[in-house]
Amino acid sequence: MVNQKRVATSIGFGLIASLTLTAAACDERPFTRDDALAVPNSAIQVGEARDKDWAYVDEEGDLRNLERCEDTSPWNVAYRCTSPDGTVELTFNDSKYGLKDPTLHVGDKDVPLYCTNNGFWGDGLSFCLPDSATPGPTPRPSVP
Repeated sequence: MVNQKRVATSIGFGLIASLTLTAAACDERPFTRDDALAVPNSAIQVGEARDKDWAYVDEEGDLRNLERCEDTSPWNVAYRCTSPDGTVELTFNDSKYGLKDPTLHVGDKDVPLYCTNNGFWGDGLSFCLPDSATPGPTPRPSVP
């Protein structure tokens, strides 16, 4: 009976370690909030994690606030946040698995975004880079 508990405990710890390593490796494009702040057309969640307050980085590298996001569809939790002058708009669907289809609309240009957050298991503030941006320094290839 004692050996069965030890085996079960060992399996449990092994499973937790495996899941932790898997979760850490899931982010294929790791980048920081500072990386996002340095790239034009990035979007940064500001305020509290539960709020839908966002800002974007304009072409000059300045952070500009967007109006509080409004839920545009009760069925798929679609949000839209607009700049005070109406020239920039951020749209996304918010799900328990993260932001889906985040896009920054600047004038007549649509900029698809890749988003992550700085929290544990998605509980932090999100930040996004344009899909076309290369975050941070290019990693060196690993040697086998």
